[in-house]
Amino acid sequence: MTREGTSGIQLDELHVVSSDEDLLDKEDEYIDEIYDIIDAVAPRSDKPSLKALTFRMWFLGILFGTLMCVANTIFTFRANAFTITPIIAAILAYPAGEAMARYLPRGILNPGRFNHKEHGLIFIVASAMSSTPYALKNIVIQKYILKQDLSLGSCLVFAMATQCFGYSFAGLCRRYLVRPAAMMWPSNLATVAMLHSLHSEKKDTSFERYPMSRYKFFWLVTTAMAFWQFLPSLVAPMLTAFSVLCFFSDRSGSTKSPQLLHVLGSARSGVGFLSFTLDWSLINAYGPITTPLWASLNQFLGLYVCLWVLVPVLWSYQAFGADKLLGTTLQEGPNGTDSSFPLGFALNSPDIFTSSGTKLNLTDAFTWPEKLPAFKFQNETVNMTTYFAVEYMTAFMVFVASLVHVAIWYGPELWYRFTAKLEELDTEDIHNVLMDVYPDVPEAWYLSLLTWTGVWTIFVCQTERAFNLPWFGVILAITTAMCSIVPLGIIQAISGQLVPLKAVGELISGMLFPNDILAVMTFKTLSSVAMSQGLGLVSDMKLGHYLKIPPRSLFLAQFVGSVLGAVISTAIAIATCDFLSSQGGPSKLGGLSSIVSNVMATSSWTGVQYQTFLSEGILFGAIGPKVLFGLDKHYAKVLLGFAVGLILPIIPWAMHFVQPSGYWHLVNLPLIFVFPSQIGGLRSDLISPLLVAIGFNYYIKVYRNLWWKKYAYVLSAAFDSGATITLLIVFILTSMIPNWNIAFPRHFLNPADMERCAPDFYLTCVDHRIMGNAFGNTYDIKKDSYCSEVVRFQTATNNGLVKPADV
Repeated sequence: MTREGTSGIQLDELHVVSSDEDLLDKEDEYIDEIYDIIDAVAPRSDKPSLKALTFRMWFLGILFGTLMCVANTIFTFRANAFTITPIIAAILAYPAGEAMARYLPRGILNPGRFNHKEHGLIFIVASAMSSTPYALKNIVIQKYILKQDLSLGSCLVFAMATQCFGYSFAGLCRRYLVRPAAMMWPSNLATVAMLHSLHSEKKDTSFERYPMSRYKFFWLVTTAMAFWQFLPSLVAPMLTAFSVLCFFSDRSGSTKSPQLLHVLGSARSGVGFLSFTLDWSLINAYGPITTPLWASLNQFLGLYVCLWVLVPVLWSYQAFGADKLLGTTLQEGPNGTDSSFPLGFALNSPDIFTSSGTKLNLTDAFTWPEKLPAFKFQNETVNMTTYFAVEYMTAFMVFVASLVHVAIWYGPELWYRFTAKLEELDTEDIHNVLMDVYPDVPEAWYLSLLTWTGVWTIFVCQTERAFNLPWFGVILAITTAMCSIVPLGIIQAISGQLVPLKAVGELISGMLFPNDILAVMTFKTLSSVAMSQGLGLVSDMKLGHYLKIPPRSLFLAQFVGSVLGAVISTAIAIATCDFLSSQGGPSKLGGLSSIVSNVMATSSWTGVQYQTFLSEGILFGAIGPKVLFGLDKHYAKVLLGFAVGLILPIIPWAMHFVQPSGYWHLVNLPLIFVFPSQIGGLRSDLISPLLVAIGFNYYIKVYRNLWWKKYAYVLSAAFDSGATITLLIVFILTSMIPNWNIAFPRHFLNPADMERCAPDFYLTCVDHRIMGNAFGNTYDIKKDSYCSEVVRFQTATNNGLVKPADV
């Protein structure tokens, strides 16, 4: 018989049920294994008398949530994504909560001992606030690039409404994504383990072997990482992108440059083959310590196949027509006035190009008839890079593959849960039994919230022309997210990896609203954020499930955190952009152009997320999928992703029945092709995270299991904390001090392009410019005899650098 609390859904990492009768006993065995994992961190007991909604919970949750929200909003302008995880708030809240319990007067301010339910709600409030609204991309691009007159009020309403959409969906998905035991949400297990270890009255059995407390360990590692992060972030940037193949290329310009080495080896311009990083802000983008090893292996297998095989092959054979032509013009080369592509090609770039291969200047690509943006190149052929096209192909593939994967593995169980009453599900699961003691949140609450946020969104989209999405577009965006959240949520619940929805949203909106970039961007935000934000809140609901937090207390904490986070994040983004714009002179775009428009800037703060958002809006809004993916167009091949995603997931499912004792159940096609690497970021992040994942989640977990249980997740949080402190300091020093930016002197580990792939003469001239503009000075190229007199150029015929004339 199965253990108490069985669930029909099985976890991919462990086993998927076979219909053969001789495997029924194995089903019970793997069910037990699921509960062994859960029971290791989540006790099978509860104390309903513990108070959760307390003054100190609100004070500490909002305090740490605000700090994290501000930092994460600023970090959206980085080339590689980096966010402060809410586990840091949980760690910092413990001594603060204990101090408040000890020194505050008893009563409303201090109901007694600081408990794990308060602590868990602090984490949940901070988590909701630290998740930056996807609507920021609309606001920043439309207000500062497309020159839309967006009021602060409409920005705040739009951001809050999009956040609350996701919250509504999260509550309606509990029966599928929270109550089933197999929907473990593995990233939560670390938090549950840490909270219970801090508040448990049981003796720490690891003390004798590892006597250092988690808090002492946390602060020591945080301090060490804060000092280390100065090296890759400021002192020695080559540690961020150590591109091995570039050391075998000729950078003198005296012979034809071996371009294939750059395409493969450059982390900034190419696909980063054999490139690695020692920068934790890049490594932790994949969560290598908190993600299950089986999921990491699936994910990196797909990245290596896509980036190191598929993209170079398609680029070499010019599969999309003009692949090698992009980025080869004189002005965009190492000697040009733009110098966006110093290696003589464009690959790892979200830019849009004309038919001649010239990069479109997106800030000058629009006119504004009647205050609405019109794309100047409406009737011309445009191109995107091979990397960009493959990213869309895999996005379409992953979306369909997720639907197929969930349907063939989990279909019958999902249908049962859809038809059953919520209180009738999982009644034998001890954790559900304990949670059923508390008054539940009626689904009518979530439906009411969904209705009100829908009304407000329709209102702001109709009254604010900048968003320009008709009422039926809002409803369709909501419906798209609602139909996708369960199948995509199951993938995330078992693996910890998010499957994005934005490409499908772009395709749908581009077909419905041709030549309307504003409607396309708004539709994409509404559909994507409702799904992704909703799944983030579902994850927090599962955390509350493990911690036995009363559902209605959880509802209030998530709602307040979502609304406050949207308000604070929007205000900080606008304030940051206004400040940067004020540094650029009279232009309305001003200083922001150096961050949002120039994605090949030598700094790590390139605003590539916003650049990519605008490029996607142009492709699907200004150009449109009918023109872009027409049968007679080169990019029609991208739509093959739908067919591949429909077929491939069936193969491991069928092979599992042929070889039920094999490892076919671990082959997860949506994870393999999820392609999370942000285009335009440094692709030195493909080797180091996998090595960290194997080191911690295999070697240390197997051979030093006690150390792994006590310190592994604390180490990850400490690394995040230390890196965060340093990144904020470096951002202020290098970007936020008017007319006094600090530049570290150049040396071997601090080349102008970060990775030492570009020609030496280019690095020299960029070095002159950077150092000339530092410390309050102004660089004048006319006074630089070397860079003003030497003519360096590229030729489109051989795509290589030609030896310059002697000076």
